[in-house]
Amino acid sequence: MNLERWQEVKKQIQQNFTIREDYEEDLDPGKAEVLEFDGPQGQMKVRYVTRPKLLDKKTTYSNRVGSGVKVDYVFSEDEFVSHLEVYTLSSDTNDWQKIESQSLF
Repeated sequence: MNLERWQEVKKQIQQNFTIREDYEEDLDPGKAEVLEFDGPQGQMKVRYVTRPKLLDKKTTYSNRVGSGVKVDYVFSEDEFVSHLEVYTLSSDTNDWQKIESQSLF
């Protein structure tokens, strides 16, 4: 999903539903724009996550017993990856449950 499509989706949500909260979350690395609203399935949350593209994952380890493992991630400075996540608030557990894309369509 690109930024223009996210803006369209955000506008549609703001026009059709009551917004509870609109905020940004800082991720390590990246950021997420979050909208919480009253939707057709009850209280819902939509997150537009933007992160730097993962270029490489380096694992440092030793074959000795009890030694640790270190993972270093290399991220791009100029390329970013974005995706959309949709959640509903479960009334049983009072926790956010992620909706898979197959159940949306």
